[in-house]
Amino acid sequence: MTYQYALAALWPKSKYIYRAFTRIAITVIITSYVFVNSAFAQSRDDSGAEAEVTFSAHLLIGAQLPEAFWSMEHLIYQDGDTIRTNLESYRGKLLILDFWASWCGACLVELGKLESLSKDFAGQANILLVNSADTRDDFQKVASSYQRSKGSYWRGTLNSIIVDSYIKSLFPHIGIPYQVWINPKGTVYAFTRSSFVDPKVITTINQIYR
Repeated sequence: MTYQYALAALWPKSKYIYRAFTRIAITVIITSYVFVNSAFAQSRDDSGAEAEVTFSAHLLIGAQLPEAFWSMEHLIYQDGDTIRTNLESYRGKLLILDFWASWCGACLVELGKLESLSKDFAGQANILLVNSADTRDDFQKVASSYQRSKGSYWRGTLNSIIVDSYIKSLFPHIGIPYQVWINPKGTVYAFTRSSFVDPKVITTINQIYR
C-alpha cells in the first residue's frame, strides 16, 4: 500500500466530516440556547412576581421607553435615606442607568468615574444607579456599601434605585456593572460596559440631540 492510499484510509470521508461538523454545530446551538434561557430564567426568579409580568416587555436598542418608566414611583437611596418618587426629573436629557450591587467590587471601583462625569455634565446628562440585586440588597446593605466605599472610591453623591424589579425587567442582563443609555428623546440608545462611559461619548450624543 502506497503512502497516499494509507493516508486516504486514515483520513475521514467528506460525508463523515459533514456529519461530524453538523453534530458539533447543533450541539453548540442547543448549548447556547439553554445557557441564555437559563440565565434569563434566573433573572425572572430573582426579580419576583412583578418581573414575571413585565419580563416579556424587555426593551431593545431603538425602543421608546413606556410612560410607566417615567411615572412609576421608585424607592431611591439618597443622602443616607430613601425617598419614593418617579423619574420625571430625568426626562429630556441623556440618562445613563448604571446597574450595580453592594457585593460587586468592580461596580464600586467605577462609581468614582461616574460621579465625576455626573458633576462635569450637570444639566446636560444624568447618571442614575440601579441596584441589580432586588430584595437581596435591602436598605441596610446599600447604606453600608455607600459608607464603606466613601473616601475609597467616591463621595457617595449619586442616587440609586433600590429594591426594584421593574427596571431590571425592562433591561435584563448578565453581569454587572452594566449601563443602559437613554437619549434625550426617551429612546434606548445603547447597552454598554463601563469602559464605554466616557466624556467624549456623552458629548457626542448630546451634540446629536442638540
